[in-house]
Amino acid sequence: MVKQLLILHATKNVSKSDRMNIEKLNTVTMKITKPDIRYLGQLILTWTFLNLSLNMIGLFITKMLNEAEFSYIDSVKTEFVMPLVIQSLLFTFCIAAAYQFLKNRKYADYVFVAFQFVMFHIIFFLNLKIHHGMHFESTFSNIGVRYLSNGGQYLVDILYLYFPINGMFDNGLFKPDNLGTFYIHWILLNIIYYIGLTWISIRVAKFFFEDKPEVPVIQKDEESIETETE
Repeated sequence: MVKQLLILHATKNVSKSDRMNIEKLNTVTMKITKPDIRYLGQLILTWTFLNLSLNMIGLFITKMLNEAEFSYIDSVKTEFVMPLVIQSLLFTFCIAAAYQFLKNRKYADYVFVAFQFVMFHIIFFLNLKIHHGMHFESTFSNIGVRYLSNGGQYLVDILYLYFPINGMFDNGLFKPDNLGTFYIHWILLNIIYYIGLTWISIRVAKFFFEDKPEVPVIQKDEESIETETE
């Protein structure tokens, strides 16, 4: 009882400006409800499963199209499992933060796509060189190049069979010859992939997990049944 009186006394002494600031803060930080947590879990699970399936399909198609030049994965953990785990963790972090802070939930599901769009282009422009012609130049050990590599998709890599990326890749140097081809392969198509994957995941999650409304059953009373039989 004493604590309640102290809290009441404290709130009375708060100025109008402070109250307005508190109200603004409460509107900015949206609380995640139990239905939101349930939906997020379903969406993250669906997104992760579809991402895994599409990457496996990409490897299978690449092998089927050109088995002679198909390069097998040296380390499944490093080249397959870890990139997918990193992508799923980033997706989980982005969508959870979006549901916590964004008021409009329509765009919350695509925050991960926006995050990747920004990160990919920051890395792209930071490693863009102008001297001797505009080109992308970095090293395989560069954290930005490793981030781009971990954000890649084996389904997109099918295009390497028809539009390979050539360049200088000796002694740890990463310098593609064609800037446009590199941008399309490593950035643009991966962003389009994430948009499509998120769009499909939302609809698949709603289809399988959303509670469907029960169809009301109309029961006829005994008098109407007797009149129909007569």
